[in-house]
Amino acid sequence: MAALRDEWEAARTTRREEIIQRRVAVLDELAHCQQVREVDAAKTRAELAEHYAAVQDETSLYLAQVEQQRRAMAKQTVQKLMAFDAELRSAVAEQRAANQADLFELQQATQEKLADHRHDRDVMRSRQQQDLSEYVAELEDVVADYLTEIQENRQAAAVVDQAQRHRDRETLTADVGVLREEFAMYRQHLRQSVWGDAVPQAAPAAAPKTATTGRQTAARKPRAKAKPVATKLAAQSAGAKAPAPAAPKATTAQSAVPTEEAVFEYLQDHNDGARLTEIESTLGINRFQAVDALRSLIQKELIVQKDRTYRIQEEAVL
Repeated sequence: MAALRDEWEAARTTRREEIIQRRVAVLDELAHCQQVREVDAAKTRAELAEHYAAVQDETSLYLAQVEQQRRAMAKQTVQKLMAFDAELRSAVAEQRAANQADLFELQQATQEKLADHRHDRDVMRSRQQQDLSEYVAELEDVVADYLTEIQENRQAAAVVDQAQRHRDRETLTADVGVLREEFAMYRQHLRQSVWGDAVPQAAPAAAPKTATTGRQTAARKPRAKAKPVATKLAAQSAGAKAPAPAAPKATTAQSAVPTEEAVFEYLQDHNDGARLTEIESTLGINRFQAVDALRSLIQKELIVQKDRTYRIQEEAVL
């Protein structure tokens, strides 16, 4: 047991020595590696410093060359820009001068055109005013004639109405008188029948009825004849004024076509057209007949109206 222990102790000691030796060797190796690495690092730093200096020199040289090229290009660009600016200024000046000349010519042409338009407008205004004044005068004449006719018709109607009212009043007065007489006779007969004062006999009793009937018939006959008499008196009192409203319509209806034909033939003979007053004075018709005929021909598309002048339409056949 002691031998084994000694042997184990000897082996243990040997192992410790080997471990110490190995540790020393490792430490030496690490120190050597550290030295080698430091030497390599120093060499690398030196190489990098040299390379950095070389790159820096090359970069400075490149930047200097680029700066020189840029300055040269800038000088060329400035020269080109100055030349282009001069050319552009001259071109703009020429174009401006040309535009000024064109603008002056355009202003002159515009002023001349405006002057022509003002003159044409003044002429047109004067013509329109003249046509308007003629139209207003014609319209005033038409309205005056129409108002005169309406006044005459109104006066005739007033006379007829007054005569009719007078006849109705007379008829009503006669009817009231007859009714009063009948009522008096009926009251007398009733008194005699009730009180017996001088009671009439049968034969004489029929006499009052006959008289009454005769009076009633005599009084009622005028009422039956009132309408013919009224019509006759109205015709006599009104004379030519009473049928005045109906007469123009019949005349217009009968002579509408001949008047239109006469107006159409007159316009055919006048290719330049004619005014309303010329048609009236030449054909000897009144304003209403001329206006109606012209309106009918315009509706039939046989004539046209332009500037208060009536003309035949092309290819128009009545």
